[in-house]
Amino acid sequence: MNYFAPAPTEEEAVLRIIKGNYRRQFVGKSMDEDGVEGVPPAWKEHNLSEVLRGFLGGQHPRARGGEDLPDLEEGEVEIARMTLADSVHGEVTSLRARQKGKGITYRIADEYGTEIDLPFESSEVPLTPDQVIEMFRDCDPSQTETDCQIEFQSFFYEDLDEVAARLGVK
Repeated sequence: MNYFAPAPTEEEAVLRIIKGNYRRQFVGKSMDEDGVEGVPPAWKEHNLSEVLRGFLGGQHPRARGGEDLPDLEEGEVEIARMTLADSVHGEVTSLRARQKGKGITYRIADEYGTEIDLPFESSEVPLTPDQVIEMFRDCDPSQTETDCQIEFQSFFYEDLDEVAARLGVK
């Protein structure tokens, strides 16, 4: 697995940079029906304008979930995200990676700008699925200590929800 390789399809490349969960779903469905060209350029951007964010929030507070994440830093990719699936706002926490020399550095960002200390900040190889879940669970403050239902998504790891359940996170 290589976090930093180009996405295998143009559609996935578009979806990877979209911050919001609702917008990812909306754009994904639109691309399935009309192709990449059928989606308005503003909806494919990393950041939405304040007008479009307001439009989403007006539809439902959860439709804006993830849109307030900080921007990806130069060379950084999101490798997994955790969503509070049944919260009013559908808050998103993002695990990000950046290549540094021959290693990989990590950070976790949420929509509130919380200072989050990681159990480890770098590795020589990509994380295992267990390590991804452990990163969310073992950071300080722990992102998994909540009464909300948690869902995980990733373009790099399948079945993170099953891994979380096996590790007792859900």
